[in-house]
Amino acid sequence: MVNRSENMPVRIEENFRGGTGEVIIKDLTAGKKPGSVRDCNEMTLFRGCSVGFHRHNGVGEVIYVLHGEGVYSDGEAETHVRAGDALVCFDGESHAIRNEREAPLKILAFIVAE
Repeated sequence: MVNRSENMPVRIEENFRGGTGEVIIKDLTAGKKPGSVRDCNEMTLFRGCSVGFHRHNGVGEVIYVLHGEGVYSDGEAETHVRAGDALVCFDGESHAIRNEREAPLKILAFIVAE
């Protein structure tokens, strides 16, 4: 199956997961995903925007940084991340990500059942 870019729905979420500003979310599966995949999104965060600190229950998440730089909160630790980094949040863990830079932060986010 091929999902063409023009068929992938895009939405803007305000204060996503309790974060600040707007997050642009593109559903890469166009709603057609395997049963173990809950979400498969490209997300864009502009300066001052974030995905709020949240806990994963029953699912894990892998994030790949496509473009830009950000600050990743992994539990209580904060780490500077940049394009090419992969971030993993397991079931039962909490995390957040924010963009403090002028350039957009673009990530791929895959949420899967554990």
